[in-house]
Amino acid sequence: MSENRHYEDAEAASGLELRLEEFFDGSLDAEGEFRDPFGRVRRTFHARVTGKRDGNTIRIHEKFHYHDGQIDEREWVIRAHGDGRYTGEATDVVGIAEGKVEGPRLRWSYPIDFPIGGRAWRLNFDDEFKLCEPDALVNTASVKKFGLPFGTVRQTISRRTSRGS
Repeated sequence: MSENRHYEDAEAASGLELRLEEFFDGSLDAEGEFRDPFGRVRRTFHARVTGKRDGNTIRIHEKFHYHDGQIDEREWVIRAHGDGRYTGEATDVVGIAEGKVEGPRLRWSYPIDFPIGGRAWRLNFDDEFKLCEPDALVNTASVKKFGLPFGTVRQTISRRTSRGS
C-alpha cells in the first residue's frame, strides 16, 4: 500500500496534466501492437494522427498502417466538458465514448465495430491514456468480445517533430 502511495505522489509531483484537446492538436505518430489474451503479439501498426482544435473540441484523424498491409482510418470528435470530463464520437464507435481525466491519466470505454476478416466485429474497449512526458503518451486498451478477454492494444503516441524538413 505504501508503494502505491509513493507512485501516486511521484505522479502528482511530475506536474503533468492531460488535456486531450491540447495534446492532440497538431501532427502525431503512433506505434503499437495487439496482443491476444495469451500475450502473443498478433498485429503491429504505425499510425499518423492529425488533430485540429476548435475551442473545447478536437477533431482527430487517425490512419493506421498494419504490418499485414491493411489500412484503417478513424475520425474522432472529442469534447471537453470541464472537470476533466470528455466525450468522444468516431466513425466506427457505437454510441459515445465517455471518460474522465485525473492528472496525467484518462480512462474511457466504448464499443466499436472493428473490421476483422472482411466483417465488423463488435468489440468493447476500456482505454487508459497516460501522459508520460509533455509530448508523449501511452494508451493501453483492454479489449473484450461477448464480455470475455479478446486482447490488449498498447500504443505510444508522440508529437511529430520537424527537424529541417
